[in-house]
Amino acid sequence: MRVEGDFALSVARPALFERLLDASLLARCIPGCEQLEQLDAARYRAAVAVAMAGITARFNLIVELTHSEPPARIVCVTRGEEGGRASQFSADSEILLHPTDDDGTRVAYVSEVNLTGRLGRFALGMMKKKAQSMGDDFARNLRLALETGHG
Repeated sequence: MRVEGDFALSVARPALFERLLDASLLARCIPGCEQLEQLDAARYRAAVAVAMAGITARFNLIVELTHSEPPARIVCVTRGEEGGRASQFSADSEILLHPTDDDGTRVAYVSEVNLTGRLGRFALGMMKKKAQSMGDDFARNLRLALETGHG
């Protein structure tokens, strides 16, 4: 399933690029993130809880940055599974940072997401709505953290 969106921030593109690689900031902004640690320059380990239709699933994920073009583009692959391998998650994502006329940045993202197992049995529409909601929540959390000086 394809999940995409965009949002604007009043943060300069080079600074935002660097902040998007900051594990502590990302942990505060990713909905349901219970833990996020940077393993090396290109890999992160995350534990994320996703609640949907009365089910809460906790995923153990590895995020690998596969390509970057500072300060314009980040490409990453996320793979992982729910405890007990009840569900498997994978996403190939691209984040593009576009300068705006007011020295801010417009963030555009697109992810090809695949979810199999117990959560993969939900209707595609419900899954897409949840994924889009998480993207919107991340954008709101990131904006709040960066623009209020708490990021």
